[in-house]
Amino acid sequence: MLIEHSTPQLMAVNFESPFQQVLQQQRPLLKSFNKAKKWQLWLSNRRMLKRSWVNSAGLDKHKVIHLANLNSSNLVSTIEKALQSKTCSYVVACINDLNEQDKARLQQAVSLSDTCLLLVNDQQCEQLIQYH
Repeated sequence: MLIEHSTPQLMAVNFESPFQQVLQQQRPLLKSFNKAKKWQLWLSNRRMLKRSWVNSAGLDKHKVIHLANLNSSNLVSTIEKALQSKTCSYVVACINDLNEQDKARLQQAVSLSDTCLLLVNDQQCEQLIQYH
């Protein structure tokens, strides 16, 4: 995380990655999943998750799995399969341009699992969609 000071009253925080933003903003939620005996799955089409961030967020590094360099066209199917497996406490996926059909597929998969899904728009990091 990079911090820039423009004035004493204003501080802008720039995240190196959308995943770093999720770790910072959702830390209490993600830490609560450490107690479960399930995986914590992070999916993206490029390397975005650093072990130092995982450690600083207080997550169990032995439970965190990051699958990087995934094909964007298969990402929705990969998320669906992860949810259907019911072996993850949560899935965080960096995905852009979800169409209505893909959103419906993911909402259906989440409703049938006991997994939390966090979708991050890589192009607009502030946009975070959370499903339970």
